[in-house]
Amino acid sequence: MSERVIVSMTSYPARICNVGKAIYLLLTKQTRKPDEIHLWLAEPEFPNREKDLPQDLQAMLNVNNVFLHWLPKNTYCHKRHEIFKTTTDEDCVFLFDDDVRYNDKLIETVMNDHHKFPNAVIDYEWYAQHVYSGRKILYPNARDYSKPSVNIRFCGQSMIPSKVYPKEILTDENEKIRDEICPICDESWFTPWLVYYNVPVYCEHFGWGTDINPNINKWKGLCSNTHAIESNGYTKRDNWLFAVLNKFPKLLESYKNKFNYK
Repeated sequence: MSERVIVSMTSYPARICNVGKAIYLLLTKQTRKPDEIHLWLAEPEFPNREKDLPQDLQAMLNVNNVFLHWLPKNTYCHKRHEIFKTTTDEDCVFLFDDDVRYNDKLIETVMNDHHKFPNAVIDYEWYAQHVYSGRKILYPNARDYSKPSVNIRFCGQSMIPSKVYPKEILTDENEKIRDEICPICDESWFTPWLVYYNVPVYCEHFGWGTDINPNINKWKGLCSNTHAIESNGYTKRDNWLFAVLNKFPKLLESYKNKFNYK
């Protein structure tokens, strides 16, 4: 069976106006077209389902390889990981944001990288090393972006080969734990599992995309929310990662050994 390019994305009411355009651009402008695009939405946020969606998005949902999935619970960024419950080892899953236009050669370039590094997650932009001050997440650039490394962190804008995805995190029990201790940020939840299984990350250098609507900044919303500092002096991301590592001792041990996490 040949490899398939699968796009998985999610959205919410404040950004749903961009999604039809985002899907259109992926289908018409990318030099390598996705085989399928999957959009995951939460029923509580759109109680009338399709009737609550913009007309241009409704039109895109009539395209044969575009699929809409309704979920009974809002699990924020985690919704886009639902795709891994049905993918095969030949599938390459691109996680795309709902409000930006990406470089038109992104999919083509990332797939070429995948052929060179078939067992690596590929971030679309240079991302930070794993460096921690106690349990505080730091963001230094990596020393070397020329090859995949487990010392580079996973970013939510990335391509994940289905064959390297740790499927154990998709069990009902682990999803329940996830929603209790790390409800919003898939990076704080997913990254420790990649580290535990020694899945390396390779970085392209495409940037984070261009805002489709200049009035809807890609850095606002959930992204900025995860960096908010809580009463103990740590960001939400710091606290969520700490909670995940302490819930799963094997993950904590790997962080202590590899990164001197405390």
